[in-house]
Amino acid sequence: MNKLEQIDEYAEETGEDILVLGDHSDRNLYEEAIIGIANRFGMQPSVAYDYDKVIEILTKDMSYEDAVEYFEFNIIGAWMGETTPLFIRVL
Repeated sequence: MNKLEQIDEYAEETGEDILVLGDHSDRNLYEEAIIGIANRFGMQPSVAYDYDKVIEILTKDMSYEDAVEYFEFNIIGAWMGETTPLFIRVL
């Protein structure tokens, strides 16, 4: 079972709405960057992504600088409510 299937199963079991990056046509694009489901006090669970892996995925189609700019403006800057995905810089 891949990570997206695990997230879908978790959402079904818990009845939670869990957002992932991408729409239906490119939902799998960021799957390799998923590191888990984060639980935050008083909020719904959210998908947690490896920040650097998301950038790495974006650099397949653009320069590193453009990838960082795109990520910060279009992904991190897109608040989707309390289920907005989290981006973690793994140490």
